[in-house]
Amino acid sequence: MTPKGQRDLSSIRLSRHAVERFVERFDVEPDEAEPRLREALRRTRRLGRNRDNGAVAALALHRGRVLVAVVQDDSCLTVLTWNQFEPRLPDFGRPRVPRKWGRALRRLADPPPKPDDDG
Repeated sequence: MTPKGQRDLSSIRLSRHAVERFVERFDVEPDEAEPRLREALRRTRRLGRNRDNGAVAALALHRGRVLVAVVQDDSCLTVLTWNQFEPRLPDFGRPRVPRKWGRALRRLADPPPKPDDDG
């Protein structure tokens, strides 16, 4: 179960381009790329939506590094590092870095909440 404000995108279709960019930009072995990318996409936070094409930017973490997945419909189109994505913030409806940036990253990094035993 994902915490409030986060989404689990681990079950979406991964394009070959997204997997290749993940290998290239996050120094992951090609045979490990898909499971590791799915693991990173298990906890994401929406950054914004591109009005022109309906693509959504989702923030995630991989080994403590910020990862931005660009998702359209039910497919992950590409994966960017934060430095690559930051100039594109306005394309996704954000004029600048989101407020409380550190807190958003900490919440993605924190262990997932345990389900209550009380029911």
